[in-house]
Amino acid sequence: MSRRGQPVPEAAPLIGVVLAFGVAGFGFLFAPADARLPVAAVALLLLYGFTAYGVARSPDPAAAIPPDPTLAAGLLLGAVAAGYGVVVGQPMPGLLVAAVAAVPPAAYHARFGERVNPLSPDRTFLAAGGLAALVVALGVLVGDPAVGALDAAVLLLAAADYRDTRGEPLSEVAEFTLVAAALGGAALALLYFVLVADRPAIGLLAGAALVVVGAYFALGEERVRTS
Repeated sequence: MSRRGQPVPEAAPLIGVVLAFGVAGFGFLFAPADARLPVAAVALLLLYGFTAYGVARSPDPAAAIPPDPTLAAGLLLGAVAAGYGVVVGQPMPGLLVAAVAAVPPAAYHARFGERVNPLSPDRTFLAAGGLAALVVALGVLVGDPAVGALDAAVLLLAAADYRDTRGEPLSEVAEFTLVAAALGGAALALLYFVLVADRPAIGLLAGAALVVVGAYFALGEERVRTS
């Protein structure tokens, strides 16, 4: 399918749907139960990868992929993945797949849809920070702190992206405070998990997540000022 020899961007999401259904169907039919969540994650990455290509190449993405139904579908898939993880005794991997399912549609909606979030972008980021801390604590509680830290990192990055997309540009003082808090939190997490908890891998994951969030804010605000 082409227009004067050029790829049709609307075809990319359809290809992603076909491939995702094939991978997910094969995995859920033939993969063992403990491998089904990773298979679902691969299927979602295929779907969203091809869809992202179509969105990037389309002159009017919202006309081809309506933002509100896309957000609703992403949240529904995320809820199903999280619930499945709880049922099969893999709550942290379930949350990770839920994030893979819900975050890209949420990012798409933030860019092309009308606002539906009752919270301001700043309050959304603060709420996500508190939720990320609870996710880390839950990961420690259920004995899967590494995946819990990764879940929290994805949540923080998604909230940072939402705040960067929907919020007003930060003042230099606010930007410095956020970046310093992220880097300081990374150092504290690393010291605690290495010296006190004797879990260096968790400290590295938590510290890296906070460093990435701090870098996202620093680079994002620099981009806003220079654009």
